[in-house]
Amino acid sequence: MENYELNVDQIFSSNMVLPAGKSFKIAGVGVSGKTVKVDLDGTIKRTVINRRGEWSVRFSPIIDTSRAFEVNIQDGIQHLTLENVRFGRVILVAGQSNIGFRMAHDQDFKSEKENFKGQNIFYYNAPQPSFIYQNGKVNVYQSKETHWHQLKTSNLEHMSAIAYYAAQKLVEEDPGIPVGVVCCTRDGTFASTWISESTLRENQQLLEEVVLPFEDRLKAATDADFESDIKDYRDRVHRHNRRMYNFMKDNPTVSLGMAISVVGQAPWPPPVTPDSYLRPGSLFKAMILKIKNYTFNQAVWYQGESNVKNYGIYDQLLFSLINDWRDAFQDYSLPFYVMQLPKYADVPRNSWAKIRNQQLKVTQVLDSVHLVSIADTGEVYNPHPVAKRDVGRRLGRILAGNGYSDTPTLEEVIRDDGDTVFKFKYVNQIQTRQGCFIEGLVNHQWQAVPGEVNQDTIRIQFPKGTTEARYGYSNAPILTLFNEQGDPVAPFLVDLTSGKLI
Repeated sequence: MENYELNVDQIFSSNMVLPAGKSFKIAGVGVSGKTVKVDLDGTIKRTVINRRGEWSVRFSPIIDTSRAFEVNIQDGIQHLTLENVRFGRVILVAGQSNIGFRMAHDQDFKSEKENFKGQNIFYYNAPQPSFIYQNGKVNVYQSKETHWHQLKTSNLEHMSAIAYYAAQKLVEEDPGIPVGVVCCTRDGTFASTWISESTLRENQQLLEEVVLPFEDRLKAATDADFESDIKDYRDRVHRHNRRMYNFMKDNPTVSLGMAISVVGQAPWPPPVTPDSYLRPGSLFKAMILKIKNYTFNQAVWYQGESNVKNYGIYDQLLFSLINDWRDAFQDYSLPFYVMQLPKYADVPRNSWAKIRNQQLKVTQVLDSVHLVSIADTGEVYNPHPVAKRDVGRRLGRILAGNGYSDTPTLEEVIRDDGDTVFKFKYVNQIQTRQGCFIEGLVNHQWQAVPGEVNQDTIRIQFPKGTTEARYGYSNAPILTLFNEQGDPVAPFLVDLTSGKLI
């Protein structure tokens, strides 16, 4: 039996935004057996704190987005008040460094601050945990306390850049609706860190390719090995940073992307150790389960950069992640928006192209999972593009739901009297830039074949014996096909015999 001082889960705080028109929970901890009373604008809910010291109450939907509310919570002795609680649209943005990339580093930060348009935007940055290995055990600590903030010029630098631009677009689309953003990210993470350990173990391929290699490395090494590996890694990072510093000092006008192409990427990932936050399942337990009682309208996932070594199973990883999160949030139709990776060249051949194809595959299998392709953006030699405005505003327009729910994707491959017809969805009229070409695999050689556009289809006469077709299938593609809103047709690789993505 656990006993805690009466409190709410950390994500519930003053200035929070809860979803309008959707039932929601408020949850926390307290003394087991006590009754908690939660009063939200005269609507009262009561519950008894369970043996684990946890409590939660569920409220019916509230549609009033025009004013702030107050929530009062008490257990007969202690009393908590949450102020300036609003109802609107709540977005979860999650993944690794590119979605966590803060406005402070965005190339347009200065102009955005000078022309601030953040009214009616609120954000919460989920605390990132620390893992400490002591006496043969790994303990988890939250790195800091955090709470909801109303966005202002004074805190703009701390918000996710993509999330800010997306929220800005949402507010423009509907100025009367508050937008709340929960940012749950960690730099350099693998998809497997965000999936429950039980799910990873239940999937034989994920067990063999993700979980067991990590555990085998831990078993094979001693504490002295871990210390040596960490020292070596830190030395390599220090040498890289010194080379980068000297290069930028000698070449102050060179872009960061060009500097990286000359100096090279910073060493990554760090070595496997017992306290690594890259441990399979670690962040699902330490971050996702910490916010499981919150309610969201939509979730955005932007990750995949770190999975180049096991890109062949990325579809299984993403499929498992979405199902795990929907189960954790008890929202089995929660809409997910998968950000298809931007262009970037300094990785093994076609590895990012393969991940993009796997991302596309998952959006065509799971219900209410959408694709937002940004493969027309990015920097060829910089994995962290500093221009996030176009990406964020494209995402915001799609989240708003006033147009297409996805960027254009391949819907069907039709064989018609010797021709191949590619039909696309989320487009009425395909726009071409620099011509229309689809590559075909003929006798193990790729050939670019011109196509004829007719509204949402492309008709091509491939050479006899063509078995596969692809478009934009490279790490840093040059895309030529767009819909009428300027969104790119998502790159793809397809088997022409089955018509299925490879």
